[in-house]
Amino acid sequence: MSQFSPLKIEDSTDPEEVVNVSGVLKLYRDGSIFRLEDPQMFVKASLEGEDGVASKDVVLNEKLGLWVRLYLPSSHLQQQTEKRRLPLIVYFHGGGFCLASPALPDYHNFTLKLAASVGAIVISVAYRLAPEHRLPAAYDDCIKALQWVSSHAVDGGDFERDLWLDFQADFSRVYLLGDSAGGNIANHVLLQCGGVEAWSPMRVRGAIFVQPYFGSVQRTRSESECPPDAWLSLQLSDAGWRLSLPVGSDRDHPFSNPWSPEAPKLEEAPLPPLLVAIGGRDMLRDRGHDYCESLKQCGKSVEVVVFEEEEHAFYALKPHCDSSERLMEKISHFISSSLSEAVIHITDVAG
Repeated sequence: MSQFSPLKIEDSTDPEEVVNVSGVLKLYRDGSIFRLEDPQMFVKASLEGEDGVASKDVVLNEKLGLWVRLYLPSSHLQQQTEKRRLPLIVYFHGGGFCLASPALPDYHNFTLKLAASVGAIVISVAYRLAPEHRLPAAYDDCIKALQWVSSHAVDGGDFERDLWLDFQADFSRVYLLGDSAGGNIANHVLLQCGGVEAWSPMRVRGAIFVQPYFGSVQRTRSESECPPDAWLSLQLSDAGWRLSLPVGSDRDHPFSNPWSPEAPKLEEAPLPPLLVAIGGRDMLRDRGHDYCESLKQCGKSVEVVVFEEEEHAFYALKPHCDSSERLMEKISHFISSSLSEAVIHITDVAG
């Protein structure tokens, strides 16, 4: 059963509270922040091969608090050989830029299932959260994580290497995957890395955006018609942007609005093939469709899959429902069949 319950912006009897998200995240007038970190809500990495997949945590930058959780199908755990390398998925979790981590059970279980279903190494990135660290902190952290991954594809480098990646990962088959805020992160990472020289050894073959989190000052129809008791409500979405965008910015900031005049031009970006998943009852569905239509008009390769009966984050709320199983099948098929020559190379990217 999912650990999540619907998150709401609650009225508070405490006059010092500015924001209260279901008691999970509280922002006070003096600038202090409370974020629930109940150890019962989190799970530890396991080297025993949980659900046929082993996992472990690696700290990349102790000062920043940047770490990743690696997942490896257990059948490959002891196979220190280069003869059969696995595709690599770099995963950016959701949470409105303000909540969650790879250790949250829903995301841990999602990545376990992803590694087992696809037969891939998965790297889940624990990036810094807002409002303590507003954007672009999450983007910078995820680019640093990709730099660390890419450093394994060359000799030398400034990063400490990991044996799972050294001996098991196929750096010619790398994929980015992000859900909700993580989909937004994946989009920005790809756009920021578009100018890297083509000789880089690591190749991103494709990207998967699951219900990506975009916004603007102007409301879409699906936003205006969103019921207040939806899993992702308009009030909650707006709060996420208020807490994560640079101070003084509105939702037309390029971090939020991919059509902002200051945003990178989609038509100029050498994007890999994309798979975009949209929920038919998700408040963000219109933005997802508009984003895909813009990419298609630019001549980009985009596959769209719509789960008509699903709200936001259905894959975490209902991991064993038909839609969640179909999403996993779509991701697996996309990765196994992605043979396009349109690739992006990521290395030496300015953080």
